Amino acid sequence: MPQQIKTCKRKILDDDFFTMYKDVVRELHKYDLRGKKIICPCDNKNSNIYKYLKDCYYDVKCDDKEWRNINYKNYDLVITNPPFSQVREFIRHLVKCKIDFIIIVSDVLRYSISKEKVNFGVKLYKGWDAQKFYRPDGSIKAVHCGWISTIKDTWGENEILERGKNGLDS
Repeated sequence: MPQQIKTCKRKILDDDFFTMYKDVVRELHKYDLRGKKIICPCDNKNSNIYKYLKDCYYDVKCDDKEWRNINYKNYDLVITNPPFSQVREFIRHLVKCKIDFIIIVSDVLRYSISKEKVNFGVKLYKGWDAQKFYRPDGSIKAVHCGWISTIKDTWGENEILERGKNGLDS
């Protein structure tokens, strides 16, 4: 039992994975984000998500506040790589705030959503995979993850993962 608790604690504390720029470009270039006010609540100005959005001249902000304390009514869209240990709570919070999002989650969560084992009550789309991440020490770690969103990409590539409250596509 102590080993199991120790492993769980390590997983919660070991939650810093930073998205590679190429994975950000591959997913986000498919969306028309012009005119959108974007918040990256789990990123800082050194994150590749923030850098890409700034490189494309989008209206984007990083907030130093904890993600639960942000007034999402001031924004149109959330784009971020949330801490995986908090991702379900994060998604439920965004759904409650009625804000669209494009985020990275584990493949386990994407699979659970697609098999209706987890339901967030909104239509979700499956985007590209993102399988390598930078670590705080500069190393690169392989992790099976991918993008999900509440908005359809402009190119129509993303598949529906979850149909929403009533099970319909619209």
